[in-house]
Amino acid sequence: MALSDLKKKCLQSNKPAFTADEFIEDANNYALGLPRIVSLRKQLPEEDDSTRLPMRHATFTLSEEAIAALNDLSELTGEAKSKLIRRLILRATQVVQLELSHLPGSKNKTGSD
Repeated sequence: MALSDLKKKCLQSNKPAFTADEFIEDANNYALGLPRIVSLRKQLPEEDDSTRLPMRHATFTLSEEAIAALNDLSELTGEAKSKLIRRLILRATQVVQLELSHLPGSKNKTGSD
């Protein structure tokens, strides 16, 4: 047996090749919930890169029931829990604003009334 027989044989990969810089940039994107290389998850049509704002860490206290529900929702959707919380907050804000705008005598807080 020759030493060349002991060499690890390279297998063809279906994954696209990427540089170290691309991988590092994608790690930053992953932290923002927008991975491009390391994730197989496809970006949804309603997700727009141009509308993303800088993120800040926040700490919240949740009940065990809320944590379990959030875990279940994350597993069902395949989305990060922090992203789900952001989406739920935005949706709740929209619902409350819509309800308030339909109250008689209410003024729109944005000043566009």
